[in-house]
Amino acid sequence: MTTLRPDVYEFGDFRLDAAKRLLSRRTGGMVPLTARVFDTLLYLVQNSGTVLDKRSLMEAIWPDSIVEENNLNQSISSLRRSLGESPASHRYIVTVPGRGYRFVAEVKAPPALPSSSSSARIRSVAVLPFKPLVLENRDAFLEMGMADTMIAKLSGIRDVVVRPLSSVRKYVDLEQEPLAAGRELGVESVLDGSIQKSGDAIRVTARLMNVTNGESIWSGTFNEKFTGIFAVQDAISERIVSALALRLSGEEKARLTKRDTKNTEAYRLYLKGRYYWWKTTPDSFAKSCDYFQRAVEADPFFALGYCGLNSYYGFGSAWGMLPPDENWPKAEAAITKALHLDDTLAQAHTGLAAHRLVCRRDWNGAEQAVKQAIELDPSFDEAHYLYSFYLLVMQRVDEAIAEGEHALELDPFSLRIYQHLGNIHYHARRYDEAIVHYRQALELEPSNAQVHESLGDALERNGLPDDAVAQWEKGLTLAGDNELAAVLGRSHNDGGFTRAVRAVAKTRLERLKARTERGNHVLAIDYARAYVRLGDKKHALHWLLKACDECNVFALLIAIDPFYDRLRKDVRFTAIRKKVGLPKSLN
Repeated sequence: MTTLRPDVYEFGDFRLDAAKRLLSRRTGGMVPLTARVFDTLLYLVQNSGTVLDKRSLMEAIWPDSIVEENNLNQSISSLRRSLGESPASHRYIVTVPGRGYRFVAEVKAPPALPSSSSSARIRSVAVLPFKPLVLENRDAFLEMGMADTMIAKLSGIRDVVVRPLSSVRKYVDLEQEPLAAGRELGVESVLDGSIQKSGDAIRVTARLMNVTNGESIWSGTFNEKFTGIFAVQDAISERIVSALALRLSGEEKARLTKRDTKNTEAYRLYLKGRYYWWKTTPDSFAKSCDYFQRAVEADPFFALGYCGLNSYYGFGSAWGMLPPDENWPKAEAAITKALHLDDTLAQAHTGLAAHRLVCRRDWNGAEQAVKQAIELDPSFDEAHYLYSFYLLVMQRVDEAIAEGEHALELDPFSLRIYQHLGNIHYHARRYDEAIVHYRQALELEPSNAQVHESLGDALERNGLPDDAVAQWEKGLTLAGDNELAAVLGRSHNDGGFTRAVRAVAKTRLERLKARTERGNHVLAIDYARAYVRLGDKKHALHWLLKACDECNVFALLIAIDPFYDRLRKDVRFTAIRKKVGLPKSLN
């Protein structure tokens, strides 16, 4: 008989961990759910067998918001898809006409818990961006940077799950209610702080709260000169560990108080670099490089500063934003320096793994480096994400999915990881699963143009061309390309699917040629895809061959991308696969 923890429920083929906010299959594998869908399932399970009217459900799931009934309907629909329940089956959820819903599967409920202190059993925390005490003196770089630093410190503790910066950076609104943010993030505790800077003086106030009952677990105020900011960060992290009654190993204690630089100016510049790196505009991304460079000039021994430089040059080269021949050497120099200064940084080993994978195509070396990063920091979601991508390139699909799901456990609200899981299923030609993951990504960010495009690709492969066009058109509109959206829609209405994709490809090809003539950096893979859509096999193969020489992630996926299936029987495609340099067993 299964022994359940007090916060774990079992029903059908699933296990629901309320504390960790995870749904998994008892045979293995996590089922990704957005925050609201998880809340919906948990409330249904905790009230299994009872008919729940729609109003009570909405009040329970959206306690701080006024929502429409359609929001609940969408959550129920998404939940049914995740549980593998078809509209005709009622294995888990039954609709009671005119009333609401009832969870009908047998649930093995946990036993009741004795009362405990507010900090008991708390093993997950979200650190929100710090807020200004005085709006006029706002320092957005420091506010986000304080959260970033605290996350890095606490992430080194193996007994606590800490949401990464990518999950919390959206909570910058001054009116943001911290407990509501904690519930959305699916954590048991939340660290909320404020910061006031005047000249060289700084005041930091922080409080750690229990998300379940709203109780304060710990709070403190610190008055220092800005040069004492590192001591403040050490003190806050140590107080949190004490408040949560965490027992640290010697290594964890050392990491908790580790200071990556003693130079406050270098630290300030690094924070600005991180702030702009997370922005999505090309101008902001370019600014990050300048600040990272100035940070290492202020402190030439600042390993994280060199990691920042690598993240600019390496990420930009890998994803086609920067010319690779010019910028990969700069990335390599930066990551080599970072590792020389501090080889205990998971960020540095992750950067090395990315360089070996994308630029050098050193498959064994890339896996070795990313595994080292994970060993140094098992909670570093970026390392798990990269390892999952590596496994996809190696065509180890089931392993790639498992690693991607692990990354999602660490950052359950990451649009990028949901999309990545969709990409894995897409490349494995599991289009139904890909569509589910892309739709889950859009539940997190409905206005993401790239995900709409990916969803359209999966719908096309799944035999739904009209639905694919609708997604592509929406993606183009969201991206601000109204001209191309109009071309797609008009051509589809006038001549059908084939005419529409050819018209778009022709327009894109004209744009690519114009950009090339202006001397702009243009990816060979973009030319290849346009020619594939036009049915021009000769030019498509020509540009795919060129793409193999470009050190970016797109070249690594040519061998398995369903987009090129129509070319696979051509002997020239076999040569292209070999040029990518994949292990012989994969060619």
